[in-house]
Amino acid sequence: MSGLSKWFVMALLAAMASVTSADESQPHKRRHSLPKLYDNNGKLVGVIADGPKGDVSDGGVIMNINGAPVFVGFALEKAADGSQSATRLRWSGVTPAYSGAACTGTPYIPYVLGPLRPAAIERKDGKAVLYVAKDEPSTVVAVRSIDYSGRCVDYVDETGQPEWAVGDSLGLTDVYPEPLHVGE
Repeated sequence: MSGLSKWFVMALLAAMASVTSADESQPHKRRHSLPKLYDNNGKLVGVIADGPKGDVSDGGVIMNINGAPVFVGFALEKAADGSQSATRLRWSGVTPAYSGAACTGTPYIPYVLGPLRPAAIERKDGKAVLYVAKDEPSTVVAVRSIDYSGRCVDYVDETGQPEWAVGDSLGLTDVYPEPLHVGE
């Protein structure tokens, strides 16, 4: 190979390497195109994270609540007739269990969705409050009622179930008013 052709091959390889390197160093561009959740005032809540689906949520965001990473779910708004909005979202997730009847008394977090700090969302009088578990293991607690997505059910649990004690709370609808919406 002549000196000129060696130089050309080296220049071509260097150019290819820089293009590959540039493509691999672009995750920040992809990050900016991820869908984000906004509150009713247009305030950014966070980047949308995939999460549990079905009755619990349609997705969520990861929030830092006093140093604890928490998955906070949302779902499409539903009307009384069961129809759903195409764009309007509301806070939705695991609902609390309670020490007293009629969803009164001490709230507990009955189960966890995924590896983050256990959390539950209580909805009362149009407000959503996020409860975050203490940094402690669950303990067996006898609960007397549980909120099933706005429908309180009383029951007697003789043996008790593993539940997490609440350590922190955040008034979700006070900080991030509904309806929520997705944007870029």
